[in-house]
Amino acid sequence: MRRGYSHLPPLILIWLLFSTLSYGQAWSGILSPARAVDWTQAGLPGGIPSRTTICANVLTSDNTAAIQSKINACPANQVVKFPTGTWNLSGNIFANKGIVLRGNGPTNTLINLGSGNILLSTAGSGYMGSYPSNLGSTSWTGGLTRGSTVLTVASTAGMAAAQRVVLDQHNASYVFTLAVEGECTSGNSCGRNDSPLQFNGADSRAQEEIVEIQSVDSSTQITIAAPGISHDYASGLTPQIFYWNKTGSQGPGNIEFAGVEDMTINANGNDFAISMPFCDYCWVKNVAITNIARSAVFFFWSYRDEVRDSYISASNTSGAPTEYGIEVLQSSFTKIENNIFFGVTANLMPESSYGLVAGYNYALNTATGPQFGSFEPHLAHNFLQLYEGNVIDEVMYDNSWGSSSQNTSFRNRMSGHSPNKSNYRAALKVNAHNHYMNIVGNVLGDPTFHTRYRCDNVDTNQSDNFVYDLGFWNSCENGIDANNPYDTVTQSSLMRWGNWDGVTWKANGNTNGVRWCTGSGAGNSACTASETASTDPTFPGLASPSTNLPASFYNGATSAFPSCGTGLSFWKNPSTGTCPLYPPIGPDVACTTNCIANTANHAAMIPAQLCYTNTAKDGNGFLTAFDANACYANDPSSTAGGPMPPTGLSALVQ
Repeated sequence: MRRGYSHLPPLILIWLLFSTLSYGQAWSGILSPARAVDWTQAGLPGGIPSRTTICANVLTSDNTAAIQSKINACPANQVVKFPTGTWNLSGNIFANKGIVLRGNGPTNTLINLGSGNILLSTAGSGYMGSYPSNLGSTSWTGGLTRGSTVLTVASTAGMAAAQRVVLDQHNASYVFTLAVEGECTSGNSCGRNDSPLQFNGADSRAQEEIVEIQSVDSSTQITIAAPGISHDYASGLTPQIFYWNKTGSQGPGNIEFAGVEDMTINANGNDFAISMPFCDYCWVKNVAITNIARSAVFFFWSYRDEVRDSYISASNTSGAPTEYGIEVLQSSFTKIENNIFFGVTANLMPESSYGLVAGYNYALNTATGPQFGSFEPHLAHNFLQLYEGNVIDEVMYDNSWGSSSQNTSFRNRMSGHSPNKSNYRAALKVNAHNHYMNIVGNVLGDPTFHTRYRCDNVDTNQSDNFVYDLGFWNSCENGIDANNPYDTVTQSSLMRWGNWDGVTWKANGNTNGVRWCTGSGAGNSACTASETASTDPTFPGLASPSTNLPASFYNGATSAFPSCGTGLSFWKNPSTGTCPLYPPIGPDVACTTNCIANTANHAAMIPAQLCYTNTAKDGNGFLTAFDANACYANDPSSTAGGPMPPTGLSALVQ
């Protein structure tokens, strides 16, 4: 089948051709297919495009109205250029088309937000823009099995090639929406209403995925793009396709290919510094966003967006619970790659989203106020997400408003604590009703702090010096009442494989901390049972996963080149002249240079961490001269930051 992508440049068309080819996934033989997806689909196809046509140059004398006028006059696929200088905005600036707002580098171009934000959306109304109109939905009856690309529907009226649509159904039994803070409903954007038809207002359809229509084949059939549908849908749960259209020259659906690049934005305590609701193939690149409150970058009902090579910091004084770095709400296949977070309460907050990839990010929080998980999936229902190669303190699957499932953490360094952190210090926290997770090849915990492998429901020790905190409703709390007890399925459905942890390492006399547990005493003397989740009745893990771990589950890189580099655009670090180790983290890593402390040499600093370490700071640790171009040399063998061409190609998908 052919795609209707006449508006895409040849490089992207070539990449899309490769993406339709059938080849083995990097996680094959390690993850059960029902617990994974083709994560090469995350982010912009072929990487962020290079826009070269400048439609307008902002003057240093331009006020907010003058800047907005130039943005309004700029055609799609062109650039509004901010030179060296400072602009103090008095309200929003917004673009409702695919243009780029580009500075002259973060050390040269400064935008101070006043009472508004930078909004790239269908219209400039609030941080969520204006909801698109012309909503529609139709019953979906055929092509309900995982990987299907040909779908049978009641009617294709209102659908078109290249349109993004939402697939959902009434909640499966494992989708949980009544949790610690209450029921996940319209007030916190979980699910959508099917009667009356609207974007939010119910929790009955909390597991959603956005897909792109490749072609409308008949009045009752569409073909969607790879990788097809994410999981098996049940006809008894009333599957539907939900869609919207925007009329006018922009075509169907959301705006496309809008970006913010090469500048510093001082949020000055304003929420949602850069907001991109209803924005597909949109991006933030080489941007320093400082003094954030809630959300430095916000995505909502968006598809294949990207934040990369950027620096995000908070005031480091308030420690507010809703101080998020990047917030991804009801979006699919977002990529968050090679960013630095400093002093942010929760660095990445996925909410009711699918297919997100967070790769090779560095987070450091020295605040004395509340600190939560560095990555904290929130609301309901986050699923089939990948966290890879990050150096953070904790992944925390909360159940404040609901559940997550089938997410994977691969080759991360999760220490369990940052300086001054006084709570939530387990390296991995999976609260009740978060099921079917994969934890593979990570380096977990700190042997100078953690003393227990996991917190058990029979444990009376209420401290947080555990590597794992599993199945509870808060930190090692055995349920909140008789109707909400400790959740045994959280642990029994958890696939743990090839992870190093500081507690096991100490128990084995500071020698072997890597666990490949297939049974009691099998894979490590510390193993008490299988940790493969192969007996789970819903989404079982593999009984004997491979111990040969690939370098990546998504980016195609396999090892560092002899001359430095990996094929990834950010893997060289000219500020130090060193060649970062690749893969940097895992049971098979033997670090000798730029090693991370308390990991038995199983973890090396990633480029984002080296950038933070070697860039000028003030006395409180905030970067004062961040510029990705000074930190990460462009690797000429890279593919514009996108995935490398796949290997092992076999046959075309029919």
